[in-house]
Amino acid sequence: MNIFNLENKKIYVVGGSGLIGKDICNLMKNLGANVFNLDVKKNTKSNSNIKFLNFDISKEKFLEKKLKSYFKIYGAPDCMVNCSYPASKSWHKSDFASVKKKTINENINLHLNSYIWIARVFAEEMKKQKIKGSIIQFSSHYGVIGQNSKLYKGTKMRENMIYSAIKGGIISNVKQMCAHYGRYGIRVNAICPGGILGHIKGKKIPQSKKFIKNYCDRTPLNRLANSKEISPAVAFFASDLSSYITGVHLMIDGGWTAT
Repeated sequence: MNIFNLENKKIYVVGGSGLIGKDICNLMKNLGANVFNLDVKKNTKSNSNIKFLNFDISKEKFLEKKLKSYFKIYGAPDCMVNCSYPASKSWHKSDFASVKKKTINENINLHLNSYIWIARVFAEEMKKQKIKGSIIQFSSHYGVIGQNSKLYKGTKMRENMIYSAIKGGIISNVKQMCAHYGRYGIRVNAICPGGILGHIKGKKIPQSKKFIKNYCDRTPLNRLANSKEISPAVAFFASDLSSYITGVHLMIDGGWTAT
């Protein structure tokens, strides 16, 4: 018996070609959902039965129009997951010492504002079609607490001044959307992963051994997460098992925020 019954549910995953996104798409498909990957590039490691839909978050003028065209062709959403990680070219110059106001504005608009706007478009479509759907937004443990500068000691990585503000904003908006859309039976929740083993955002290089050691030493479970450990929580929020859960931010951080 499959307790995560997603049979025939239409699930749209924004950022479905990324490190976390591909695992979400594959799991949702394996659980019986009709999965649509909205991203700029197709992930060749994804299930071949996952429908790829070109979607560029940076083209903000066309986002709503494109989404509505997809709804018309493929059907209204039962669930939307946004695990995208949009960032400007200057993202890696976002440390406290060198960050420019332009970089702050660019990334708040590209990341936080797009999350809010895309979620609104999906929620309004669910409302219009009278679908008691689920919206799942990706935040971070750094949306709840500040970044720990000691993690980056001895590495080329730096604290990011904007990241916590963006991820904290996503959590606040989840609560506001929960309060507004709950009357229509639409649930809105956030997932807050901790560190995930993988490459550095925007670069084709792995995390340094020093960073991994620093992170593991600080985490109660003494390791970073594997990307596949995040997708089951998405399945839970997408399924009817979480039918009375809305407005929460679920920590998947190995105990980081508990200590």
